[in-house]
Amino acid sequence: MSMQKPISKSFMQTRRDLLLLPLMLMAERVLAVSVPELPAGSCPLNSGGPSLLGTKWRLYSVYDNKVPPELDVTMEVGDNALKGFAGCNDYTAVFQRVGHTGFKMTKIERGEKGCPVLSTGAGLPTINVGSWEGSYLRTLGRAGSVQQEGSLLQFFNMNGAPSVVFTKHYGDAGVENAAPETPPAEGTVPEPAPEPAPPATS
Repeated sequence: MSMQKPISKSFMQTRRDLLLLPLMLMAERVLAVSVPELPAGSCPLNSGGPSLLGTKWRLYSVYDNKVPPELDVTMEVGDNALKGFAGCNDYTAVFQRVGHTGFKMTKIERGEKGCPVLSTGAGLPTINVGSWEGSYLRTLGRAGSVQQEGSLLQFFNMNGAPSVVFTKHYGDAGVENAAPETPPAEGTVPEPAPEPAPPATS
């Protein structure tokens, strides 16, 4: 009757390590080339296209809900943050690059001023500015990618679904004050939002 020698644990561990070595080397190679450094001056918010650094925008819609013309929600793209006016408070949304074209919001700060309810005229619906501000900032906080087409800036959430849409904020310093070169196809790109009307006085 022959007795087999027990296999030592160290031998089994060494064997497992040798079998996994090619996989580990391949993974290192893939990770080493997957995320190249951005050129100096590039904006990580839109690393897959032209830089948006310094551009200014006006909110057009949130999940296809068009912003009332009485609200002026703005955004300016900085090196690592979006800054603007959310309806009744200033805000700063800090982001960081993810992969080749994506990003994620890491922090959103806003002022603590109370938001009014605006009247749009006798017998017409009112506008709850605080509701719009909260909805906009929550949706912006879930953004993961962006695409510019002419005067339109479309954000997409982490699942790739369209979320917030901006149009060029015309008339500001540093932003060209001209109509888009090619008119958008009907139903795909909204016209720039009209300038806000003054709030109704009682």
